[in-house]
Amino acid sequence: ILVLDGKRLRTEPAKVMETVQKFLGVTNTIDYHKTLAFDLKKGFWCQLLEGGKTKCLGKSKGRKYPEMDLDSRAFLRDYYRDHNIELSKLLYKIGQTLPTWLREELQNTR
Repeated sequence: ILVLDGKRLRTEPAKVMETVQKFLGVTNTIDYHKTLAFDLKKGFWCQLLEGGKTKCLGKSKGRKYPEMDLDSRAFLRDYYRDHNIELSKLLYKIGQTLPTWLREELQNTR
């Protein structure tokens, strides 16, 4: 099992995809440093095409969402606390790094 950190995928997609390739045993099949480019207008990484143009996901992808209200966040944190603890134990056991969100959630539950 490979668990990816969604925040890292948004900020460092090439490095994350290298991790995926290594996990799958297809190291360096695609050099994502050469196939992805950050689109300032869109605010996301996009496919780099020949000639330096980019191809990004549609307008409905990559939207910004409002912050979750505190009551909902507290409910979900409490509801998933035990599951998150078990997930962290599993990831530790199989030698995987905890995703940022899980590390932050576990720090908030102490």
